[in-house]
Amino acid sequence: MKKQIDLKETKIYSDFVFDFLNENKNLKDFYNSSFDIKSFKKQIEMKKSFSMTKRNVLVKELLSQYSDIDNKKVLNNINLLLNESTFTITTGHQLSILTGPIFFIYKIISVINLCVKLKKEYPKNNFLPVFWLASEDHDFEEISEVYFRNKKINYSTKYKGAVGRMKLDDFNIFLHQIFNNFPKNDLSKRLKKIISSVYKNELTLAKATRNIVHQLFGDKGLIIIDPDSHNIKKEFASYMEDELINNTCEEFVNETIMSIKKVYSEKYTPQVNSREINLFYLKTNSRDRIIKKDSKFILSDKKLSQKEVISELNKNPENFSPNVLMRPLYQEVILPNLCYIGGPSEMSYWLQLKSFFDYHSVVFPIINPRASVLLLTPKMRRKINKYFIRENEIFLKNDHFINLNIKKHSDIDINLDYLKTALQKQFKVLDNLVKKTDSSFLGAVNAQKKKQFNGIDKLEKRLLKAQKRKMSSIESDLKNIYNEIYPEDVFQERIINFIDFYLHHGDTFLKNLFSNIDMFEKKFLVLDIK
Repeated sequence: MKKQIDLKETKIYSDFVFDFLNENKNLKDFYNSSFDIKSFKKQIEMKKSFSMTKRNVLVKELLSQYSDIDNKKVLNNINLLLNESTFTITTGHQLSILTGPIFFIYKIISVINLCVKLKKEYPKNNFLPVFWLASEDHDFEEISEVYFRNKKINYSTKYKGAVGRMKLDDFNIFLHQIFNNFPKNDLSKRLKKIISSVYKNELTLAKATRNIVHQLFGDKGLIIIDPDSHNIKKEFASYMEDELINNTCEEFVNETIMSIKKVYSEKYTPQVNSREINLFYLKTNSRDRIIKKDSKFILSDKKLSQKEVISELNKNPENFSPNVLMRPLYQEVILPNLCYIGGPSEMSYWLQLKSFFDYHSVVFPIINPRASVLLLTPKMRRKINKYFIRENEIFLKNDHFINLNIKKHSDIDINLDYLKTALQKQFKVLDNLVKKTDSSFLGAVNAQKKKQFNGIDKLEKRLLKAQKRKMSSIESDLKNIYNEIYPEDVFQERIINFIDFYLHHGDTFLKNLFSNIDMFEKKFLVLDIK
């Protein structure tokens, strides 16, 4: 069973992003095409000039990255990129250990399902799902934690460079902690085998992440790309050179932010602020911002002139890394991409970039949020049905959720609004007397009104507290329901790992997601798994 909830009710998106999704006319300058199946025709036309040279470089690089994997469907898809009628649909994420929060999975299913839909609508074209490994990020703390069976399990390291280059030293110790929490069943044996085969000490985190994603989605033809590559960065070198010399990203992003603030004023906070130079310099165990000071470029421990830094860029482009604002441009330069699927925060910073893309004459892609899902086990569903909890109530804050449902099941009326209504009528009489007497009487009336209404609020709170004691078992059940939806006070999809569901439902839960995620529905999905 599935239920769909209007995105407005979820409060997942800022007003800014929500207005974009609803095609607010005030935002039309910040994107090319809306997310509609008919809009892809326009996007195909704009992107069909993608150069064959870049396609050849891309295919050669991907075949190299897949040299140790024998999967006919994926390899066939890679070779299809040599066809001018082939385009990509892309998503990406950090290299979260064991895929991290389950929305990592939702992202991938979103692009795969979108490609299937587009093929039906435009049969003369090929649409390939691509997963972009954010292998050049450096904040390992963000990705090192796995939340599984109500526990946080961490893999620790002293490594400080680009996370994709990190070797998995002593990873077997971490895996042992994970496996100790596995139930004893056939699905556990199967998953242990998969995980053990892809997370090996001699591998980098980028290769291990690629391997586990491939194990889960390779049969769907998903192409996984590691952008930390000499050959494909060489295709992006001229854009990085411009950034070093002209600082154009900062200029255009700041202009866009000012334009958005004219519409949203104080309600808008930029997702990402630009820097003077939006590039990093990578070394074996470091990832440092490139800074310009006194006409010199500081690259880790080196100070270079403009001529020297450009020479270094052209010789070793793999040592230069786009930051979060330059990365979208990099992606669209090297891929024949039509659409990017991301999370709410990603939508926000992509919408800061349209004018920057225009400056570089790079086609701005269609952007749209990933699928967002709450998975309900049969046990959770029984509890929700027992207490008549409506799907839109799952987005309430903890106390509000508990109090609302306590009131719902109370045998007395805890809501004292009827008393406030009666009191309001009584004070209308006094308000009329004020008009007929001295205005100084108004202060006394208002003070008494405030006192009386505050008194009812206090009584309502005490009544609720007393009823909670009487209904302690129901309150306990409601807290358990809420904690399953928000483990560690974090929404399920943003913390819980897919392993929790896989160990009980196997591939069935993935098939369920594939069957029910439709990117054009633009709804939040509450999905029962069996």
